Amino acid sequence: MRRRLLGSSLGISLGILLVAGLLSQSALAQGSNSTEFSPDEQRLAELRAAIAAQQDRIGVLEQQVAATGAQDERPELIREQIRSLLSEQEFRESLAPAMLQAGYDGGFFIRSSDDLFLMKVKTCMQFRWTHYGTSSRNKYRSPRLERDDRTGFDIQRLRPSFRGHVYSPDLTYEIQLDMSSDGGYDATAYYGYVNYRFAEEFQVMLGLFKLAGTRGQMISSGSFQFVDLPLTDEVFQLGRGVGVRFWGRMFDKRLRWYVDVVNSLRGQNNRTITTDEARELDNHPAIVTRLLWHVLGDKPGSTWRSQSDMPMHETPALELGVHYAFNDDAGDAGTLRIPFRRNSVMPGAYGVTTSNGLQIHQLGTDLAFRWQGFSVNAEYIWRFVDPRRANRTPFTPYTLLTGIGDTENYHGGYMQMGYFLPIPGLENQVEVVGRFGGVAGVDPGNEGSWEYGGGLNYYVKGHDVKLQADMVKVYEWPNRTASGSLANCNDDALVFRVQLQVQF
Repeated sequence: MRRRLLGSSLGISLGILLVAGLLSQSALAQGSNSTEFSPDEQRLAELRAAIAAQQDRIGVLEQQVAATGAQDERPELIREQIRSLLSEQEFRESLAPAMLQAGYDGGFFIRSSDDLFLMKVKTCMQFRWTHYGTSSRNKYRSPRLERDDRTGFDIQRLRPSFRGHVYSPDLTYEIQLDMSSDGGYDATAYYGYVNYRFAEEFQVMLGLFKLAGTRGQMISSGSFQFVDLPLTDEVFQLGRGVGVRFWGRMFDKRLRWYVDVVNSLRGQNNRTITTDEARELDNHPAIVTRLLWHVLGDKPGSTWRSQSDMPMHETPALELGVHYAFNDDAGDAGTLRIPFRRNSVMPGAYGVTTSNGLQIHQLGTDLAFRWQGFSVNAEYIWRFVDPRRANRTPFTPYTLLTGIGDTENYHGGYMQMGYFLPIPGLENQVEVVGRFGGVAGVDPGNEGSWEYGGGLNYYVKGHDVKLQADMVKVYEWPNRTASGSLANCNDDALVFRVQLQVQF
């Protein structure tokens, strides 16, 4: 704007000079023979004085224009100097030392202003009501005893976690505590690991973590469609372990790979140094490997984090997975629970023993499909048990109970589906779910265990606040555990569950 005004002033001044020149020539032509000052000559003198004054004004304006141009270039020069100074780390630290920032972003966080340190605190609580309608008689546990149903409340999971990075965004960590009903509400370590990212394709994790086995156990318990895991997962899941994981994401994160080397399967409590009488570990590590391929979909990894189609994929998304686990258990305190058929006593009923003395091979395949609110999760697993000490002491408990000295195998699988109902005003909030599955031996004469279930979920605020209700019917539960709302081996049960989950 200022330059426009200056240019206009110069134009007016040049116009005045041109008019004055013309008038001067006209006056000289008319009064060249006169010796006295006429009125025209007086007028000409006045114009000449005005021209001189305008010339002085033009000189001043030219100086102002030159000064204005220099001022316009000065801010850019100053900016360049500031950028150069701020690029030096020592100058930044002396000018503004690192300070802490705090807030909430999917969890309460504390972060340094230089982003070298981050800690995010998050808690998951699942408050559950369960009606356990069990069979009045159990073939395995006191078969002549009449047994009653059970109904009550539990805090099934109460798990605060602390995660973030230290010294670099590539060095991450997680510490998670478990204070749930299964452990008597005592605080124990559930996770505790550090992870370093050398590259997206190659990372190393050290500590206590969930093993890369079944699809169900790799997904957070806060993202389940049903209140709890299927029967199949309770039998075949590998639990947590202490050791090292090598893993990475390749081909634009479409392929994930995992290799876990840990003390033992489901052996998060085993220690290396103990007395001979209380020995908990052998010299054989357990090895678990997994591959996950994101076949369809634009967002690799998003399908992995939830069993539901919470993102409402506009195009079909499909993931395929496979896992393999191996452990030669020669004294790992029997970390796995191995079901077997009690053929000699009470035929047809299950028994449960430890994996001590067994060599375990497990292979599983799984898939996850998501599209426009519809989801499918399916998995099939084979497990082979080989009594390595069948004919020498100390005899494996499996051989002593079954008389079997050769390799045996059993298998199981499930399919689970969900769909968000298109209710006006409640889009992406109300989901109906269904599941069926079972476990059986490969030989055709072996009776199987089966599970059928259905439920309804209301997502108040995604998985952070959701209300779930389901009903599950299980025929002959083949394990012994307090998780999954099922307890005793050989229970025939109809279970109703209602659960409120809050994460913050």
